Order: sequence, then C-alpha cells, then structure tokens
Amino acid sequence: MHQAHERLVASRLLRAGSSSPIRSSLVSVLTKGVPYFLPAPPQGDALVRGVATGCCVAPLPGSDAQRLVWPDEEGQAEGYAVQPLCTEAVQAARLDPQLHQLLALTDLVRSHRSSLRERSLAAQRLEHLILEPVAMY
Repeated sequence: MHQAHERLVASRLLRAGSSSPIRSSLVSVLTKGVPYFLPAPPQGDALVRGVATGCCVAPLPGSDAQRLVWPDEEGQAEGYAVQPLCTEAVQAARLDPQLHQLLALTDLVRSHRSSLRERSLAAQRLEHLILEPVAMY
C-alpha cells in the first residue's frame, strides 16, 4: 500500500504527506487517460438487463445517447452492455448516488457508443463535479 501511495504522489495525483487527491490531475486522468487505458468497447448489439449507467444516470442536454447498463441480473434497466471500471463499482454505485453519477459520466467518456459531443459534455460535467468546492457543513 505504501508503494502505491508513493507512486500516486510521484504522479501528482495525491498531495505529498496526505491522502488528498489533486483534483485537477484526477480530472485529467479521467477525461484523457481512462478512454485509452480502460476503454469500453461495444459488448454486442443486443439489449441486456443491468444497472443503469451513462446518460440513464447522468443525462446530458440535447443528447440522444444510447442507453448503457452494467450487466447485472438484479438490475432494473435495459440497454447496451458496458463493463464497469471494476466489479465492485456496481455495488458501490448502488450505495452512493453521487459516486454512481461520477462512474456513469466516466462510462460516457470511455464508451465507444458515445458520440464525440457526448464524450465532451460528459468530460465537462465530470470536471465541474470534481472541481466544484466541497460544501462545508
């Protein structure tokens, strides 16, 4: 774990001496790196049952994006299959709506089914959500 933390600090994704992310670097990785290192190519043309992702969770203005789902027998949505970033993402998204929205936008950025416009809008929304100031309670 310590080596991973050191690599993240060296990569300028975490602040030295803490576990706080450098948000601007995180946005850059999600919007520019993830589509190349963790792409989401089409999984066939059949509609499948699963957990909604993409525009079903994070609607984009003026978008007619294809419905995307993470294949899951317990899912309530129907759409085109896209593999989640990791298997734990589906359960985590069920427990945290804000995380679900961030993962859905990331899926739009990495999906081969998204148009260039949709990928761009999703990247802008991700940037806004990650960089906006955290509310103080």
